[in-house]
Amino acid sequence: MSHILIAGLGDLGTGLAERLLADGHRVSGIRRGGDAPAGVDLYSQDLLDGALLLPPDRVDLAVVIMTPSEYSEEGYLKAYVRAPLNLLDGLAARQPLPPVLFVSSTAVFGDQDGDVDETTPPRPSRYNGKVVLAAEQEISARALTTVVRFSGIYGPGRLRLLSKVEKLMRGEEALPEPVWSNRIHRDDCVGLLHTLAGQWLAGETVPPLVVGTDDHPARNLDVYQWLAECLGGALPVPATRATGKRLHSRFIAEGGYTLRYPDYRAGYRTLLEAR
Repeated sequence: MSHILIAGLGDLGTGLAERLLADGHRVSGIRRGGDAPAGVDLYSQDLLDGALLLPPDRVDLAVVIMTPSEYSEEGYLKAYVRAPLNLLDGLAARQPLPPVLFVSSTAVFGDQDGDVDETTPPRPSRYNGKVVLAAEQEISARALTTVVRFSGIYGPGRLRLLSKVEKLMRGEEALPEPVWSNRIHRDDCVGLLHTLAGQWLAGETVPPLVVGTDDHPARNLDVYQWLAECLGGALPVPATRATGKRLHSRFIAEGGYTLRYPDYRAGYRTLLEAR
């Protein structure tokens, strides 16, 4: 039985904790609130104040899944840089630092055009991508780290795109410019993290960087049109060429993880059926 510490027990952290507990591992968690899955040893605190409460015994793997409380540069600095580094400082005072599984974002690639994967150099242009890239570099300099850059996450409770399509169908919004869109289902985010955690705990060779995406980029207008048809409507869209980045995961393509929802049709079909 290994001991995993998850900093950030939101949707993804909770799902991962449940998977690890089912494997028979011991799981500790850190979050600001007082709720945690049954079986998780919770150390409720705000890591911005320092890692004041930590498990008394050795941690074998730390998983960092932070969410900014505000979408500003300061909010990102607090969530992705200061809080994780406070955690690592606290752990380092007690034990040799364990490997870290750090949840990042494909925002670090910036506004590139064409195919992008784990070998593509990051070129962030906005504050969010710049801050998250700085966090990747700071954490990786301190501990053995696997960075997971997720593309757009969708799934239960993440239905903003469906609301947008309904507004487009009613004529309340104009069609946007065609761009490439990239996404991954929430369940596959949890599954991918669970796979990588298992590799670390088993002593296997784990890549330092993984892109988490369903590997089927799609033109945003085609996604809107398909969803409109599923909702019983119509949304004619022009056959205009899209711009932007098409994300691919070499790790997934080479068999590192098998997607439960390999494209947006598979994932959104399940969400639509549950409505």
